[in-house]
Amino acid sequence: MVKLNEIVYCEPNGNLKQPFVGRVEKIYERTVLVKVLGHHDCDRWKVIELTGRVIVAIKKVKSAVLTTPEEQLTSGFSQLNEA
Repeated sequence: MVKLNEIVYCEPNGNLKQPFVGRVEKIYERTVLVKVLGHHDCDRWKVIELTGRVIVAIKKVKSAVLTTPEEQLTSGFSQLNEA
C-alpha cells in the first residue's frame, strides 16, 4: 500500500519514457500524484513541461524503502554496500 509522502519508484508511463523516483503527494482511487525527484536525462524536458508532477497508476508504483534483508538482496542494492 502506498502512503502519503512516501518515496517511490515508478515504472515508465505515457509521459515519461524511463523509470523515475518520486514522492507521493496525493492518493486517488487508482492513481497517485508523484513529485518527480529523480529521472533519466532523456525525460528532462518532459518533467519540466509537467512542472515536476506526474499522475501514475498505483500498480506501477513501488516503495523505494527496502525494509527487509530479503528485499535488499533481491533488489541488487546489497552489491553497492560490498564495494
